[in-house]
Amino acid sequence: MITTQKSVIGLVAFGLLSASALLAARVNRDFLTPEAIAVPTANAALVKTVNPQIPAVPSELKALRESDGLFYVTAHVNGQPLRFLVDTGASVVVLTGADARAIGLNLNDKHYNSSVQTVGGNTDMAWTTLDHVKIAGRDVQNLKAAVVKTGLGVSLLGQNALVQLGSVTIEGDHIRMR
Repeated sequence: MITTQKSVIGLVAFGLLSASALLAARVNRDFLTPEAIAVPTANAALVKTVNPQIPAVPSELKALRESDGLFYVTAHVNGQPLRFLVDTGASVVVLTGADARAIGLNLNDKHYNSSVQTVGGNTDMAWTTLDHVKIAGRDVQNLKAAVVKTGLGVSLLGQNALVQLGSVTIEGDHIRMR
């Protein structure tokens, strides 16, 4: 009986650790209905800068798998460098509240008119459009993104950004984007 309980507790703990290490949070494709995607971008007030300086980035980006088993990259969003978890399971780019503020998004409670299920539980979400996402030599413009209010430790580089790149390959402990 005690061995069975320890095994069950161990499996639950392993499952929780694995889930949080693998995704931190994901935008579930089930939440991306055409109605949700059609939400006007006016839901998020963007404080635009005049002539933002978008730095040049190399045409190829390489990164090593980090100790948690995941890949992280830096992209310039509206001229600001942001750290992203490469998440092929996320349908769209997802920003933390702190990263949204860093790029000039001025969100308040009325903007968070959707919700999403994350590893940390259900959280409020706002839709926005990112003017420029510069990564691996590409300047992706007008990219749909979600901003989560809580429950996410790092922003996610989702499929809608990854498909804009020429290729994304993983070989062993290396990821390459070009």
